[in-house]
Parts: sequence; C-alpha cells; structure tokens
Amino acid sequence: MNNSRFRTITSGLLCAVLMVCCTASAARIRRVGPGGTVTLPYVQADGAGNQWAVYPGGWIRQNGPQPLYGQGETLLINGNNPGMNNNMAKLDPQTGELVLEGLNAGNCMVTRRILLGGDSGLVRYIEIIKNIQAQDQTFNVQIQSNLNYGVSGSVLVNDPKHKDSQIGWVALTGINRAALEMFAGKGAKLSPTINYEPGNSMVQANYAVEVPAGKSVALVHLMGAAASIDQGQQTILSVKEAKVLASVPADIRKIIANFATGDTFINDLEILRGDVFDVIELRSGDLIKGTLKEDSYKLATFYGAVELPKGQVIALMNIGQYRPRQLIVTVDGQVFGGNLQNQSIAMELSSGQVVQVPLSQMSRVGCRKQPGEPQEWTFDKPCVVMRSGDRVNVEMPAGPIEVLTRYGLLRLDPRSIASIVFQGEDNGVHEIYLTDGSKFAGLVTAPAFDMKLLSGFAAQPVRFPTSSLLALRLAGKAAEADDTTPSMALINQDLLVATLEGTLNLDTAFDTVQISGVQVRRLTHAAGGSADVQVTLWDNTIISGQLQQQEVQCKLLSGTSINIPLALVSEYNQPLPRPSDVMIEKIKTLVTGLSADDWKQRDEAEAALVTLGPSVISVLKDQRSSQPPEAQERIDAIIKRLGESSATPAKAASGVTVQPMPEVQQR
Repeated sequence: MNNSRFRTITSGLLCAVLMVCCTASAARIRRVGPGGTVTLPYVQADGAGNQWAVYPGGWIRQNGPQPLYGQGETLLINGNNPGMNNNMAKLDPQTGELVLEGLNAGNCMVTRRILLGGDSGLVRYIEIIKNIQAQDQTFNVQIQSNLNYGVSGSVLVNDPKHKDSQIGWVALTGINRAALEMFAGKGAKLSPTINYEPGNSMVQANYAVEVPAGKSVALVHLMGAAASIDQGQQTILSVKEAKVLASVPADIRKIIANFATGDTFINDLEILRGDVFDVIELRSGDLIKGTLKEDSYKLATFYGAVELPKGQVIALMNIGQYRPRQLIVTVDGQVFGGNLQNQSIAMELSSGQVVQVPLSQMSRVGCRKQPGEPQEWTFDKPCVVMRSGDRVNVEMPAGPIEVLTRYGLLRLDPRSIASIVFQGEDNGVHEIYLTDGSKFAGLVTAPAFDMKLLSGFAAQPVRFPTSSLLALRLAGKAAEADDTTPSMALINQDLLVATLEGTLNLDTAFDTVQISGVQVRRLTHAAGGSADVQVTLWDNTIISGQLQQQEVQCKLLSGTSINIPLALVSEYNQPLPRPSDVMIEKIKTLVTGLSADDWKQRDEAEAALVTLGPSVISVLKDQRSSQPPEAQERIDAIIKRLGESSATPAKAASGVTVQPMPEVQQR
C-alpha cells in the first residue's frame, strides 16, 4: 500500500472515530432552554447546518461529515493556556452565548464568550482579558486553530482601510472546502500578526494587548467555512462589524480593541437608535415609540448658540444628574453639547396623540434610521474635539497657528497640520502632527480659537477656549513614510520629516570642510556622547569632526523652516541626497543624451545614469518636464529601477519609523 493511500484511509478512520465519540458526548449533554448552566463539551448547530462542540478551556471542534476544524480557537496568553477550575459553562439568556468565566492566566483573568447559533454560519468568539495587577501590562495573546485534511492553498486578507494590517486568513483544505478566520475588523486600532507555514495545517494570530491596571480589554474573532478561497475572502471583507456586534452587551462593546465600535458610543454612553419608530428612553427605563415632531433643536453651548435642523439629528443624550445637559449627535458624527431651549420634546404616538416629554425625565432619544445614512462616520473634515464630549466640524482656520517649541516660535499653516492633541498620554504639553509625517511637542499660544461651523449651519461663528479642547483635526491624516522620506529623529522623541539646508562647517583632523546640507545622506553623533559628529555624503564619503555651528537648518516637507539645536539631534537620514554641482552638470549632460538621434547613444546615456545610483533621482525629477516624450519615458524607467534597488538599504539605514497620529474618540 502506498503512503498516500495509507494516509487517506487513516484520515478517514480517524474522522469516523471522532464523529462517533463526539456524537456520544453530545448524547450525554443536558440540553437547556434560554440561560442556565451546561457541562462541557457543549454541542450546538448553527444556522448553516454546521455542528460545533466546545471543550474545556473554550477550544472548539467541528462535528458531522468532513469536519474542517480539528481543534480551533485555542487561546494562549503569554504562552500559557488559561486554566479552568471545572467543566461548567453558562448560557447567557440575553445573547445566547456560551460563557466560560474565571479562566486563570497568571496576571490576568479571562472570560470567553462564544456565539454558536448565528445564521451566517460564523462562530463568534469574544475574549475578555482583565488585568488583575496594580500596574499596566502588555499581554501576548495567541489564538490558534488546527485544520483537518491538510491545506492545499491559503491567503492572508488585508484590511482594505489599512493595507499593512492583516485581518483574516482563508485556507483551502484537501476536501475542496475552505476554512476562514477573521481576527480583526476593518479599520480597527489593533490588528494581529498572522503566522502560517506552507504545508502546515495550523494558523496562529498574535496580538500585543495593552491593558491598564485593573481594567479589561476585549478581542473579537470569527471562524467558519466557505466553498472556496475567493468566497472566504469575500465573506471576511463583506462582514458588517455593526451587525456582528449588535447583540454584544454595551459594557463589553466599548472595551473591544480589534473591531471598530466608536460610532456607537459617545462619552461611554451608547447611542440609541430607533428601527421602525423614533424612540425616547426615560430614566425609569420606559420606552416611548412614535414620531418626533420637533422641526429643529436650539442648543445653547459655551461656544455659541447652535440650531440643528431635524434632518441632521440622529440621537440625543441627557447627561448629568442634578443639572443635566444634552448631547446631540448628527448624521455625520458631530456631537454638540449644551442646554436645549425647549424643556420638552414632542412625540406623536402610533395612536396619533402628541405628547410633550419633559427633558428632566429623559435618558436618551433615538431617531429611526433614514435611507442614505452613511454606514460609518469618516471624520474627513476639519474638526474640534472637546473635553466635554463635543465633536464639531469647522471651516479651516484662515490664519497661521502659533506653537511655542524648543526650536522657537513656529507659525504653522493650518493646511500643514494633520492634528493637534491637547491632552497627550505621556506629557502635559501639546502634541503636533503635520501632514508630512512630522511629530513634535509644543504649546499652542492662542487662548481661544475663533472659528466658523462648517456649511450646513450657515457658517455660524463660534469661539473655542484652548483649555476646553482635547484635539484639533485639520488637514486629515499624516503622510506615511516610504523609502525616500528624509527624517530627523531627536533625542526628545520628536520626529521631523525634513531636509537639511545651508552650509555645514565641519572641523576635521586635517582641515575645515564645507558641506552643503542638501548633499548630506546621514548625520549622527559619535558614540560616547561627545560633540563629534559623523557625516555621510551623497557619494557615501564619510567624514567625522566637530561642527562649528550649534544649530542646523532644516526645512519640513510641509514648508516650515526650523533651526534645530545640534545637541538635540539623534540621527538625520536623507535616502536621496542631492549630488554636488559638478555631478549635477554631468547628469544634465547625460539626460540630453536620452533624446539623441542615435539609439545607441540613448542606451549608453541611460546605462550611465543607472550606474551613478539613486543619488541622480532628484536631478532627474527636476529635468523630466523639460525633456521630449521618449526621454521622459527613459527617466521614469531609470527612477523606477533605482528606486527599487535602493529601497531595502535606505530603509535599513534610516532606522526611523514615522509614527501615526493617535485617534481621539469620545466613548
């Protein structure tokens, strides 16, 4: 008997044995109605006809003919399986989830919530990790699954919103059915690293989960089956996060780290929405359903009076016990806080009667969903985020914003500012993020911002005290660094995306050398904390010595010029420095040869430019627009070839990563 046939027969016998054992186990399980306690293993079928068995510790096996999963969703924290004291679990009567509580994982306690009966055929897991220590901790969380029948092909599914983030894995097995795992939602803050070795039947997702002292963080992941790899990919990419999390209790939803849930919470309060009717929730817990009859909502805020048309409002929340104020949420995600002019809201009941509901008795108001509402909020407009929970779209400021930094007073064009965070996590100063990827600390000098609400509110003028701001988002996201990005890392953790300017006078052991800043490839301090610096030039010449000047001039890619104290510079890197004037003239001569009448001369000029290396790229870009079409095509080919050949060395030499600006959300 050949080995292939032996493996096939053995696999079939093993599956048959497992099916008999699992069926026998299922027969011994005490089935219950809604809620109650069950003994593990627990077996349940989902809406797609799959039968699942959950075992102690929460790992899962698929039963029935040709089961894909042999041992799925095994959880490890810091390399250890969370332990259980017994083989008992609970059924949540509200959600239908199987709940395994009190799993001990050393410095944390774990609760696993498993939803097996979904109509989509996907099994949903929620891991709740509670830090039981008095200090913040980072837990290495691993979720592992083993498949039956081997894997003949697999793909990683990337986040369509963040191309560098992995959210899922799909594998085609030996029975021509695919298993799928979704380890993060689209656009989530936390995504895993997914490990799979070709030829293996095991996949692992690894997370680094930061949990504050005494707090909890939740992770959501989904598993299931598909007819093919393409169908599995489409299933993952078409998952609606809001629908997947709809049945999750609010106190758990707001601590989920790897699925986006920010659109449903404002200041830890969940937004109430109606379905067929508008709804008012009273403090007593009563719900009044009907149709809201208010034409507009006039709100007195501390930054000005605001009138919100009915069609813009989707929800209202009453916050505060003794002197409540109202938070009004608009269809595009804005949040306005203040006091409503009217002390009651009119609601028409389904019977036709109109009642006036006092604000003092309300907890939340939710409008029914309207056709054409956005699926999610984009926050792509200039926006003010306030400590009070307000989130207001504004027009772009007309004048510069002054920021006092260690490099002097900077007057920044608002269009060059991605965001300003007024309440940083690590210090009391403001954190400024520019559109070019620069990040530095400073203090915004203006005591208040005079702005106008964005169109839709008649460009109404408002005034925001700086002390009331949590963040100011202006020109969208910061640019992502690539292999051509020049950067200056400073010892105070600031990062400037900038190029050196001016002339550096370097006293060396043999002479004083004058160096043009634009020709510097790398500058760093010598080891041991001395005043010596080491400078690498465009042609990889390396010179060490002491600079005569105590500051270096640099220009941010966003346009601002800054003088940086030399003592603060940790490392400067410019992957594409400008060649010397003599070399520039040689490059220009070769560029002329790209449009020569003789094709041999054109080929020789192109080959000579490639030989000179990546340093010619900046000159070629300057010369391109003045060249004929064929020369432009050759220049493009040279730039592409040199860019690809220099990508890895430039990235390795830099050692600098442009950090993304933080997302500031009110929950």
